Amino acid sequence: MDDEPDVYAALATIAAAARSAYADGSNLRVRSSGIVHEVAMTRWFADERMPGPACQVGVSGWDPGAAHPDRGPVTCRRCLKLTGYEPLGEQLELFPTAEQDAAADGEDGPADATA
Repeated sequence: MDDEPDVYAALATIAAAARSAYADGSNLRVRSSGIVHEVAMTRWFADERMPGPACQVGVSGWDPGAAHPDRGPVTCRRCLKLTGYEPLGEQLELFPTAEQDAAADGEDGPADATA
């Protein structure tokens, strides 16, 4: 039994390696997704802390190899909203007012397709 690896020590080593990969302020991307997430420390096995998406989106189970550091800017809309950096004016109104419709079409109204 002394030859068996200590599971808790192995989990701590994996978690420490993952934390160090993000120590330079990198963001996070899941596998080959084009979406870049803000990083937050999340609870993992044995109460270890692992870097994960701030928006808490699922990361292929608890596979520490599914996520990797990315130096690109955060593009996840949920992460941006949670951190208060959501770009203003990009969300379309579900039921726009007549004034908003006119502003979207330009001051002269919609362009005439026949002109």
